[in-house]
Amino acid sequence: MPALRLSVVIPVHNGAGWIGGCLEAVGTAAETASLSGVEFVVVDDGSTDATVVEAEAAVRPISSTLVVLTQPNSGRLAARAAGLSAAEGEMVLFIDTRVRLDPGALAFVFPLLERPEDQVWTAHTVANTDLSPIAGFWQAIEHVAWRRYWRRPSRTWFGIDEFDYYPKGTTALLAPRHVLLDAFDAYEPTVDDQHISNDDTAVLRWVAERYGLNIAPGYSCVYNSRTTLRDFLQHARHRGAVLIDGYLRPGARFSRAIVVVLAASPLGAVAVIRAPRLVVPAAGLASVGAGLGVLAGGARSRDSVVVSVLAVPFGVFYLAGMWRGAFARLRSLRSSPARTVG
Repeated sequence: MPALRLSVVIPVHNGAGWIGGCLEAVGTAAETASLSGVEFVVVDDGSTDATVVEAEAAVRPISSTLVVLTQPNSGRLAARAAGLSAAEGEMVLFIDTRVRLDPGALAFVFPLLERPEDQVWTAHTVANTDLSPIAGFWQAIEHVAWRRYWRRPSRTWFGIDEFDYYPKGTTALLAPRHVLLDAFDAYEPTVDDQHISNDDTAVLRWVAERYGLNIAPGYSCVYNSRTTLRDFLQHARHRGAVLIDGYLRPGARFSRAIVVVLAASPLGAVAVIRAPRLVVPAAGLASVGAGLGVLAGGARSRDSVVVSVLAVPFGVFYLAGMWRGAFARLRSLRSSPARTVG
């Protein structure tokens, strides 16, 4: 099999303090895999900090090509699409600035790329809970939602039928450029606001249906989560918003649950207004229940404690994000009646 050139596409908005370490880790992984001619495409999505300066300083010692694209803040979906269009390698690695690729990840995966069904890889992602215990919240949620994989992590291929039962995303996604180009061309957002378009799940559905996705502990990375409560809650609201475009689609595993939550939440608001004295005990029960629920579902005990502490504020902000996404969907339906709702 001839050597494949790698293009690393990084969408970034105000990533100073993170992007340098991300680039250095990819450079180390590329060197370990004996990859030459690696191209870095950094898409500066309206940053107002020293993101580009830090990226240039990090790439210089790696002796790789650096392409910097600058655009007004348009969201990660638009940034990834721009970077993908500019990339020249046969293989593309989408990676986020808070991610640190394992030094042996590319050495593990590149020898496995011969067959079409082995060419798309989503990363085995571990949260850095040493940096902040808050990271344990999302780790617990993912270990429960994708427990088919996390109960016993091993090399796994999955297609569209199992898509909603295994971890996937563009955290560190490796795939042939032509596959990603076709997937982005086929992707039809259900909302007009690109800031809350789902930037990975809907695109990967197309890929899973035609090629399938691979995951294995050998292709791994570490994700550095938000470390403050304020950033965590803002991120929760954003993820609630993009959930609508990503999962409120025909055939998606969580689509019915989303509809139920949106329909029931006004009733919850009425209950709070009518019986405010029950809010505190109800919140306490919800917190304990959330922690015990994820513990029973396979989460680590210390992560389940974090879920208990953060469950209520997370739920409020995540639900607010879901309603933002739902209203965006309704506005889009009015402007384009041909769209369907899952």
